[in-house]
Amino acid sequence: MSVSQSLPNLAIGYSVPRLLKMLAAGLLLTLLCAAVAFNWFHVKTLSAFQIAASYLGVVLFGFVTCRTFWRLVSTRQPVLFITRVGLRDTRIADDTISWRSVRDISVWQYRSHMIVVLKLDPLVADRFDVGLLKRIVSIMNKAVGAEGVLVNPGGLTMDGETLLETCKQYWKAGRLAYTAHPATEPEPVS
Repeated sequence: MSVSQSLPNLAIGYSVPRLLKMLAAGLLLTLLCAAVAFNWFHVKTLSAFQIAASYLGVVLFGFVTCRTFWRLVSTRQPVLFITRVGLRDTRIADDTISWRSVRDISVWQYRSHMIVVLKLDPLVADRFDVGLLKRIVSIMNKAVGAEGVLVNPGGLTMDGETLLETCKQYWKAGRLAYTAHPATEPEPVS
């Protein structure tokens, strides 16, 4: 039995304790921004920039908090699937990213938060940049140095380091299986 055949199919869902922590942090930050924006403590030295930034914080953290709450109450199914064939993250797209189309796997790290970055073949990568919002997010990701498809382990039952190692293991096994048994093309008929 080859290495790729011994790897099990993985289905990874959201972690309720992690989502509760994210929800609590989001509520706290939203309330903190609201306290500054609406001047609940009657501070007289607030500048217009501080108030505007606080309103932006209320909108941003409020959106993230609502999204986290929605995930907590509605998502009971796995959202990330890692198989011998490829990876499918339903938060990104319904398509499976074949390990053959992955050129490199790296990590983008901000403080202690790790995000797995899949560098794809250009033709395959174009399928995941469809739509205006996804193109804007892709441009923003490139600006901070994360070029490729991002697989965020935030709120999942698997942490970033384990996800990175798992993806690398399946990627290597998938590439070995493909080089050992490449798809044979039919010979031309003359």
